[in-house]
Amino acid sequence: MRKVDFSELNKQIFEKKSEVERTILRTKSSERLLRTRPRDKDEAKILDELCIKRWKKAEEEGKVKYLNERVWYYEFD
Repeated sequence: MRKVDFSELNKQIFEKKSEVERTILRTKSSERLLRTRPRDKDEAKILDELCIKRWKKAEEEGKVKYLNERVWYYEFD
């Protein structure tokens, strides 16, 4: 069994850290990652309720203006 000196291990990690970070940044996609797993029913329900409450609050504060049936104006902060 091989024994490891943690101070030596930390030294090796620190030496390669900047190179690894550069490689990660170089290969990282600038696009937003897509969600791969579906939301469970409870999570979807909670998010729907939060969105509805946020929309109603914006309507009450006058941040949503209905220009016509299909066009709305939403004032972001």
